[in-house]
Amino acid sequence: MEDPAAHFEATIGALPDSVALLRRHAPEAFAAYLAAREAAYRLPPEGHLPLASKELVFIVLDVAAGHVEGAVAHAEAGLRAGLTPGQIMEALSIAILIHGHQCWARAGAAVMRRVEQLTTATEGESPHARPTR
Repeated sequence: MEDPAAHFEATIGALPDSVALLRRHAPEAFAAYLAAREAAYRLPPEGHLPLASKELVFIVLDVAAGHVEGAVAHAEAGLRAGLTPGQIMEALSIAILIHGHQCWARAGAAVMRRVEQLTTATEGESPHARPTR
């Protein structure tokens, strides 16, 4: 494999600091994590879910776990993959039903603040414009 960080750059834009630490201090654990992550990101026909669906699952699970950095990174990736703010919020509403308001307060609100930043209409743009990176 080329640079293992390339997978993270291609999926969420950058290698998270927490993963970089794992890579430096526990290379075998990092290799196993990378292999599992690459498998989760397989797209059809090898995988079964489209990229936007995978990102939505990552967003909701990160919010439920209280992992703000990951949830925000996956929201950014999800918007790039075609998710709308409404789809993200609807999925977060389901998470609130299951995990309670605390998951919203801990991480969901941060996700939607970032989604707002990336999709807020500027002069002449649709309010649902997707970010370009």
